[in-house]
Amino acid sequence: MDLKNLLKSMPLPAIYKRDGKECYFDTYRKKLIEITPEETVRQKIAKLFEIKYGVPEEMISLEVPMSYYAAGVSGRADIVIHAYDTKTQCCYPVTVIECKNETVLLTDKVMNQVTRYCDIVGGKYVVLTNGIDIRMAVYDEKNDVYAFLEELLPYNKMLNEEYVIPEFKAEEYIRFAMSELRNQDKLKEYNEMGSWIFGADSNSEIRTFAVNFYQSLLDVEHKLPSKKLKAFEMLEDLGLRYMDYTNAGGGHYNEDYRTFLVNDRFGETQLISVSIFGTDSDFRGEKRGSYTSLVVSIDKFKTSHNSLQYNVDRFANVRNDGKICFAHNGQIGGFKSQSVIDKVSQYGCGLQIVNTKIKIGELDCNSLLYLDAPDVANYMYNLIEYALLREEVRTDSRN
Repeated sequence: MDLKNLLKSMPLPAIYKRDGKECYFDTYRKKLIEITPEETVRQKIAKLFEIKYGVPEEMISLEVPMSYYAAGVSGRADIVIHAYDTKTQCCYPVTVIECKNETVLLTDKVMNQVTRYCDIVGGKYVVLTNGIDIRMAVYDEKNDVYAFLEELLPYNKMLNEEYVIPEFKAEEYIRFAMSELRNQDKLKEYNEMGSWIFGADSNSEIRTFAVNFYQSLLDVEHKLPSKKLKAFEMLEDLGLRYMDYTNAGGGHYNEDYRTFLVNDRFGETQLISVSIFGTDSDFRGEKRGSYTSLVVSIDKFKTSHNSLQYNVDRFANVRNDGKICFAHNGQIGGFKSQSVIDKVSQYGCGLQIVNTKIKIGELDCNSLLYLDAPDVANYMYNLIEYALLREEVRTDSRN
């Protein structure tokens, strides 16, 4: 196999820039990854198995920590190919792939690394490659060795003959009707099904808003439109990612987030994610009450974090006509609020300064919220803008 020429025909992801570094937008991980020779090989090999060898995109995972499979085990597999068990409705590993850059020889050391990973995850096949050479081996259970194959196997041959590749179709998301959103008993039951969406101390209007807003984020049929604004450019609505973001106080916010690919006003690409949570009333013994927190987070290369944790109970104003007005005092941890207000005043587009408060926008909660509706879209643009400008204040303080 002329692997080098074959890989040349494999498409690479779109390239963006963040923190002055060129990055791929990895469609498997839905994140920006700094471009390195090894990452280029990883992306091309993943596409090779998807396009030429018939592996469904949904069955390909990149940079998989071994700790997912065995507690305390170090290391990451470059690529893991899975199969889907229709009976258990779970995925299981089939093939582990180790990718090196072109300067690394495929020695026994590389083979030992990938077979160790395969043993940990319980796979059957291993592949090792440096973008020039590629070899595939299968585990021989009888002799307890990995035996090299003469060629790469297509996906259907990696699996048993009875296996049928499932069709991965997105199920239609069924949202609550307004009558259900006003049913407090139903909302309470819904809130207890997973991570809290609203706080136990939040009033009925905020609870209705929280579930309405949360379900609008889960409703991926309605996309936030792309748009160029003064403070940033909205490039693409990436849909949902399950993420765990943290804050400076050590809190964890893990849930499905709606994620957006944007260019900030400096032309650098950022991933902004939005979700909503009910907080723990006794976090770290602080006894702050259980309120509803609208969270806007930003991805970084090493540490991603919350840029805004908006206390809906404290800052939002519920009007008699059913509309909710969202304003904020600009507070960020140990920073002065005035620094944020000045930044918004100078560079904000949709945000407004009203009586020393930052007006984020308003939503009419008398009907279902959809991200492609003009009023909801403008509100989302303002949330993204506010998160980016707050991040600038943090960056200014470090320079």
